[in-house]
Amino acid sequence: MLRVRRAGGALYDGEAVLTPAESLIGLSRHLSMYALGPDRAALGNLEFAGHVLEISIRLRSSGVSRARRVHAITLDAGIPVRRLEGEILPVLESLGWAECARNEEGELEWVSEQVPPLSELVNSADSLLRVARPTNVERAVLSVLDATTVMPLTRDAAIEAGTTEASEEEAERAIDYLDALNLAEVRRSEDGHVVVYNPNIWSLDADLSAAALRAEDSSVRDAIGGLIEEVSATPGMPQDLVTSTTVEWIDYAVAKGLVHRSLVVTSEENERAFLFTPHMSRNAFQAPSGVDPSGHVRQLIGSMMYANKFAKWKLRTPGVFLSRLIAEGEAGDASSIGTDYPMLETAGIVRVEPAERFFKLVLLQSDVAEQALTFLQQAEGRAGSDAMGSGLRDQRKYVHPERQRAQVGRQAATKPGETERLIAALREEAGRRRFGY
Repeated sequence: MLRVRRAGGALYDGEAVLTPAESLIGLSRHLSMYALGPDRAALGNLEFAGHVLEISIRLRSSGVSRARRVHAITLDAGIPVRRLEGEILPVLESLGWAECARNEEGELEWVSEQVPPLSELVNSADSLLRVARPTNVERAVLSVLDATTVMPLTRDAAIEAGTTEASEEEAERAIDYLDALNLAEVRRSEDGHVVVYNPNIWSLDADLSAAALRAEDSSVRDAIGGLIEEVSATPGMPQDLVTSTTVEWIDYAVAKGLVHRSLVVTSEENERAFLFTPHMSRNAFQAPSGVDPSGHVRQLIGSMMYANKFAKWKLRTPGVFLSRLIAEGEAGDASSIGTDYPMLETAGIVRVEPAERFFKLVLLQSDVAEQALTFLQQAEGRAGSDAMGSGLRDQRKYVHPERQRAQVGRQAATKPGETERLIAALREEAGRRRFGY
């Protein structure tokens, strides 16, 4: 639990929207978009803990993997192989999550994973932090991130949140690091207070989004309100198919965290963007976090939607294909499935194995597939026949929403005065919903 100051009042207990594990994963993915410098280096222990979680999530349910596969997974996550073998795998071994075999020259040959289920993995942050040994400033960073997921705070209240783990000076440095890396923003609100807010605060649920939009002019309400309604109705909606607004407003919504955007990149380096509401229609105030802590549900939905809309050989009904993959544990028979390391395999969601004629997908993370199917059926609304998975062929890379937001957040323009009004509206709405005032 954390303690949050109600505006002008005493501290109140509140439950953070994100678990520590989700914060660590999101932080490490966000930081990967920044060049290594003093600010990023200062959060290196937290980034390392996030890397351990990232590799664990991708390896879970895969059994024994040859070194080549583990290296491919690591590189796809943007993590150097040297860090994997020198730091991450030893931690997984110490936690009892992996067993590694090496040859006489000390080269990695295979990894046998014993990663716990995702529900347990998400609750493992304390164990990882004991291994990563974050500094007081880094612990203050987590505390401030934790507090600002509930509601925007005055700077004094944010410092107080940080001092649960560090000195006041260290808490101030933590806020400076968060601001420099666009993990939080420090602005002056309309009521005159200097406010620290987490960009993810915009994404809590539809009512909070509406509170933000009420503070805006009619053009913002029309553009963003229509976009949120459109994306809510179709999780994983291709950005190219949005009819309610323009690319500029989509970029704005992504930068503010109102909409999450991920990318599927093909072998020819063509990109297709897919949009989600941040909590995929879940009300963050009424349910614990964890709807998609790994981001793999969104990834699988994005992959299926690409196959359905943009592939040369289209997957006509992704839901049917995914249902068969879940029911039978495998699907597909195509020569190109066996080339390189398909995007879904490097995520650890499937494994590629020989099929009757060519290659097939073998499902590893059934919980991810089952959740993705729920949202795909919502979007499809009907059943039908499908191709053999040909639409999966050209997909080679996936860019998580955290990386997209980090990139767009540094580029998107902000209109004068808009942030102050948004902060004031959100502080009022979040406080009323959480504390009843």
